[in-house]
Amino acid sequence: MTALDLDLLRKTAGGRTMEGRSAAHSLDRMTALQMAKRTVIFNVDAESIGSLIDAARVDIPGLTANRLFQTVANHNPDTFWAIARRDRFDINSPKGDGFLAVLPLTHEGTRRLIDGRLDTKNPELCYVARQSERPAGIYVWAIHAKGVLAAGIPLVLEKFSAPLYRGVNIYSRPVTKGGLRVLEPLGFKPGAQYDGLFTSKLQMFDRSGDLPQIAPNDTVTVQVVRSMDEMARVIAIRGAIYMGEQRCPFEEEFDGNDFSATHLICHKNGEPVGCMRIRYFAEFAKLERLAVRHEGRGGGLAGRILDAAIDLCRKKGYRVLYAHSQRRFLKVWESRGFRMMGGRELVFSDFDYVEVKLETEKDPHSITLQDDPYKIIRPEGQWDRPGILERSAGRGLCQAATQ
Repeated sequence: MTALDLDLLRKTAGGRTMEGRSAAHSLDRMTALQMAKRTVIFNVDAESIGSLIDAARVDIPGLTANRLFQTVANHNPDTFWAIARRDRFDINSPKGDGFLAVLPLTHEGTRRLIDGRLDTKNPELCYVARQSERPAGIYVWAIHAKGVLAAGIPLVLEKFSAPLYRGVNIYSRPVTKGGLRVLEPLGFKPGAQYDGLFTSKLQMFDRSGDLPQIAPNDTVTVQVVRSMDEMARVIAIRGAIYMGEQRCPFEEEFDGNDFSATHLICHKNGEPVGCMRIRYFAEFAKLERLAVRHEGRGGGLAGRILDAAIDLCRKKGYRVLYAHSQRRFLKVWESRGFRMMGGRELVFSDFDYVEVKLETEKDPHSITLQDDPYKIIRPEGQWDRPGILERSAGRGLCQAATQ
């Protein structure tokens, strides 16, 4: 949803086009000082948001309700930016003349944006990242910036070059013919992708090149446990965290379910740093025993483990994922799209827990009875590569079977 001056935007972006822009097009290298001479951007209160949205309805019919913009801004203040002409701006009484609103989306929120399941007119907050959380994608929700105010758009987008947002792709859905070209000078291209999904209905500013290069020895892997050695590492991690840090009794931590579950183990630079357990039921999969060693906390490893668990469950055909989260860690689960279930509160092993649930879609290539039988017997989570039993088929029947 956009209303702005295309020609002015092209000039303030330095006249860059899809064919001729500089190869180094990171947002933090834009001509911000030049544009700042014309405009000012700032956060505003709920009343001012309402006024700006009301003014925009003249140019953007069907704009989302005021209360939704206000609710989202209360959830994450960085979602709504007022734009004003510098020559009219008064710090004692800041008043915007236009605005740009975005939705910083979680992993599941970005997936839903790409596959069309995200209701952008009434977005659920569980899919919107909080101010302190790194989003998986940033959606340009609405723009109203006419004339000189268009110079403020790159200034707002530049806010998302901070370390928390660096390398996160930005998405837009133009609804007018002019909107198809409106963000082109800033590096947007038709078509958008994320996590193996693609849509032609969005534009995307690919900022993956802005991510810092990871040294070859700084690697993180999450994989299914396949050996007793890896299982011993899982036991050591859980023993250190649940028994050592949280004083959980042995018989409560190792509860008899470990040999009826799938385990994931996370390594960083070859060192085991985290794990998770997954158990499967008829209508849902249960994610549990998520643990990260203190040496690896604060680096997003819990999210990486959760992403791997969600992907594995989706490939197995599950649409509902269920878990118990300690209240203090609820944000970790919410960052991946899980929502707290009302009603029951749990206490076990001396900590309070709440029920959380993620409703998603099974992977388009999830395992079914119609698949090749050799695919079904491949190692857990490695259904995309030939297994040892397929190679054994090349030996033919044994002599006893032919007699």
